[in-house]
Amino acid sequence: MKNARFAIVIVLIYALSAFAQDAPKTSSPITSILVARTGIRTDAPHVGTYHYMEFFQLHGKLIWPDVGVVDYGHGNYRELFTGAGGTILSNKKIFVAEELYFAQATGSGAKNARYLWPWTLVDYHFGPKLTGEAVYFPYIPLNQSARVQHVIERAKIDYAVNKTVKVGGGYGAYKYGDGDWQNKPFATTTVSTRGGAFEFWLQKMPGGAQIQVRYTLAHTAAR
Repeated sequence: MKNARFAIVIVLIYALSAFAQDAPKTSSPITSILVARTGIRTDAPHVGTYHYMEFFQLHGKLIWPDVGVVDYGHGNYRELFTGAGGTILSNKKIFVAEELYFAQATGSGAKNARYLWPWTLVDYHFGPKLTGEAVYFPYIPLNQSARVQHVIERAKIDYAVNKTVKVGGGYGAYKYGDGDWQNKPFATTTVSTRGGAFEFWLQKMPGGAQIQVRYTLAHTAAR
């Protein structure tokens, strides 16, 4: 098992390095993106479900650096992550990006678990007002305390009501080890402003529901 994990790490790191070396060196503008998210249960006592913060930069087709942290409403567990990747397909209809993250769990409940996250984003344009987006990544264990997990973070469709407002809906899911999939469908509204984009989710969860607020701020600077 240890040899298999080591082989996976080597293959993924080699593939990422080769991609970075083969990427064309351009003077493309650098786009810096800050992502902040939080969730709260709709039922009393309205416990927080997670807090998420991430910062990354786009250098043409490359994504680097990418760092962040996420917790799940408990003081004894959080995940610190860092990664890099880039665009592997981009045209008028579809955009596909791949990243490889290393994640380290911290806190008294973390048991020092470590993971690789091969992360995939697919963004599809059905027309001028209808778009689709999907994100999936597995947790690949790097030590004995880590457990295999699968996350469909989002698979959604948005309709642009106007230049600043989109409405939509989608599906999220989570699977831990050999357990059953936890299904998490949601409805969403996105409001774009000069100060960033605010996305509001109402999402069904096992045993109830949560409200999420997702904020994204992007700034582009020419080299």
